[in-house]
Amino acid sequence: MALFSCLLLVAQEKPAEPPVINSFPNSDFTLRDHGVKTQKSGVVLGPIRSDGKGGSKGSFAFYGGPSMVQVTSLSFSGNGKTMAAASTPGHVDVWDIEKRTKLYSLDGGTTVALSPDSRLLAKDGNGIEICDAATGKLIRRIPWSITTSTPGVQRTIKKLEFNAAGSQLEVSSNGEDDSVFGVSSGLLVATLTGTQQGEFSRDGTVFVGGNGKHLIAWSTNDWSKVSDVPNGPDYVTQIAAFPEKDLAIVGGPNSARLVHISSGKTVAKVGSGYTNFASFNQNGTLVFTYTSGGFGVWDTSGKQHCHKEDLGNGHAAISSDGHWLAAAMVDGGRDVAIWNLKDLTGVCGGSTPSAP
Repeated sequence: MALFSCLLLVAQEKPAEPPVINSFPNSDFTLRDHGVKTQKSGVVLGPIRSDGKGGSKGSFAFYGGPSMVQVTSLSFSGNGKTMAAASTPGHVDVWDIEKRTKLYSLDGGTTVALSPDSRLLAKDGNGIEICDAATGKLIRRIPWSITTSTPGVQRTIKKLEFNAAGSQLEVSSNGEDDSVFGVSSGLLVATLTGTQQGEFSRDGTVFVGGNGKHLIAWSTNDWSKVSDVPNGPDYVTQIAAFPEKDLAIVGGPNSARLVHISSGKTVAKVGSGYTNFASFNQNGTLVFTYTSGGFGVWDTSGKQHCHKEDLGNGHAAISSDGHWLAAAMVDGGRDVAIWNLKDLTGVCGGSTPSAP
């Protein structure tokens, strides 16, 4: 009888219910480049994924005919009114977001950055070019060679980022330590050993990056280390930093983790698979990641509020004023989908919890 009662209780236990993840809204509008005719080629250019062998598969940087035109980099101005989109095989479009019109286009560049003060635009192509953001006119060129002494390995620029004052430019390249250049002089300011895919804090006083062994915070005053804690074991594909709350998102080939910058301790896993994109919202209470598991909106406790399996080809950007989310479209040529971020997080149910 006792055994029967035990079995009855087990049978009546309900399985744990999965967390409620809200539906993801459609984009508010799309910036369309009607001059590019996309052709379905049978090749799907989507987010990078881990190959399970320490490498990755999938790519955005395809070259060739119209069907191979893909957006590879997105950047907003600090006021969120302007967005630059770089695409293969070397083209930059600058858009007025509010009017949804293209301001101008430039040749060269698959990686682009707008300065927080909205005055400058940086792009790769013929070296690293610093341009007037309002007109596209070249101001300064910083020499950059993609060749290395290792056969088959190139110093391909993966990310460009201005500091808050627009006086320094950080360059992340394939497999190398990040470099920082003075914008007015074009000279190398610092090479950040053990630091890749790093990001400036919003006030520009701290720079956070890492690799498979280290997570490092640098003081931008004299480029001395603020902290250096263990990281890994995976290599780094994306880092987003919010030092004001001692938080960083460290993305690799297998997951995205929310960690404490000062200790490297993992707070929560915020995405599975290869991390293509990571960012915080304006006040550091929400986390956005786009991994091979999909695009997710999370809070800083690790609770996921919203999920979309296919947001685009993996390249995305969030404006620093918290107004817009932009995502490059799969097989969309130079078209970019835009969401009102505040409306999106409202639909997703993202709240503003206290940081752990």
